[in-house]
Amino acid sequence: MNNLLEVKNISVSFDGFKAVNNLSFRIGYNEIKAVIGPNGAGKTTFMDIITGQTKPDNGDVLWTDKQYSLLLLKESEIAQLGVGRKFQKPTIFENKTVLQNLIISQKKIRNPFSVIFQSFNSLDEEKINKILKEINLFEIKSKISGELSHGQKQWLEIGMLLTQEPKLLLVDEPAAGMTTEERQQTVKILKKLSLKKSIIVVEHDMEFIKDLECNVTVLHDGSILSEGTINEVSNDENVIEVYLGR
Repeated sequence: MNNLLEVKNISVSFDGFKAVNNLSFRIGYNEIKAVIGPNGAGKTTFMDIITGQTKPDNGDVLWTDKQYSLLLLKESEIAQLGVGRKFQKPTIFENKTVLQNLIISQKKIRNPFSVIFQSFNSLDEEKINKILKEINLFEIKSKISGELSHGQKQWLEIGMLLTQEPKLLLVDEPAAGMTTEERQQTVKILKKLSLKKSIIVVEHDMEFIKDLECNVTVLHDGSILSEGTINEVSNDENVIEVYLGR
C-alpha cells in the first residue's frame, strides 16, 4: 500500500522532557488507524507535529502524495495540502444553523468581504447536502447548532472539516461524552468516510476502537509500545502492564 503520510523517527523535547521519542508512523490512502495510550503518552504532541503546531527536534514528516516535507510548511499550508484536524471539544458557530456552519467553513478565498458576501450556488448546495447526509445531519440542517446534542456537534465539526476537502483527517477522542447510540453512529460515519479519506483516530475508548476494526498504535512515554489489531495489542503484556499498572 502506498503511504499518504509517513512520520520518520521524530523526537521532540520540552524543557528536557521527551514528549515524543524516535517515533515512526505511516498511514495509507483510504485507511483508518487508531492511536491510543495513557495521558502523557505523546498523542497530542504527535498530532501537533503533523499539523505544524510543533516542530520536532529531529526526524521528518512526509506528505507522500506530493513528496512534501510538512516540516518546511506553515500550519495553513499543511491544511491547504489536505490535513484536517478535529479537536476533542467541538468548535462550531453555536448561533448559526447546521447548514450555515457548513457554508461558512467551505474551502474558498478568505477575506472579510468574501465571508460577508459569500454566495451559495447549486454546486455548493449539492456538495453540502452530500456532506450533511454523510454526517447524519441532513434532516436537521435548519436547526440552530447550539441546540444539537454533544454527538451531533461532533459530527457537525467533522462535516465542517469535510467542506475543506481534506485527504487526511485527525480526529481527537470522538467518542468522549457520547451516548451509546451516538458512538455507534460515529463508527459508521468514520468507516464510510474512510472509503475516500485517510483517518487517524486518537481515542481512549477501547470498545469504540474495537468497533472501528482498524489497526492500532499504542504510545507510551512518546514511543510506540505496540502495533497491530485491537486483539493483538489488547493481549500484549507490555500494553496490559501500562494500562492496568500490573
